[in-house]
Amino acid sequence: MQEINNVQQPQQLIRGGIYIVNLPNSRGSIQSKQRPCVLVSNNACNRFSPVLHMCPLSSVATKAKLPTHIAISRNNNGLIRDSIALCEQVMPVTKSSVGIQVGICSEVDMKRIGKGIAIQLGIS
Repeated sequence: MQEINNVQQPQQLIRGGIYIVNLPNSRGSIQSKQRPCVLVSNNACNRFSPVLHMCPLSSVATKAKLPTHIAISRNNNGLIRDSIALCEQVMPVTKSSVGIQVGICSEVDMKRIGKGIAIQLGIS
């Protein structure tokens, strides 16, 4: 396994997995720093492409209630806190930015995240 900032990179990346990701520094409301993210790109991409698509998570409960904010309960998925998937901020990341897998989303949560992404992209 490869290490990034003392975090081991997983060997297999799967859609719906929750990973610790080193997001690039940014300004304003764009998520940055090391944080949990849900892998939303398809498994063929995850296996062969050097670029993945991640949906950052936030545990800040005071975020505005938007249709692109999908509540993810910490129950049975490896998260320490209840979180919000920020579907308006799906972003490309390199595989080298991905650290350990800390959990996995349920099929129900992934369908809800997919709907949030569709709303953001205007394809719902």
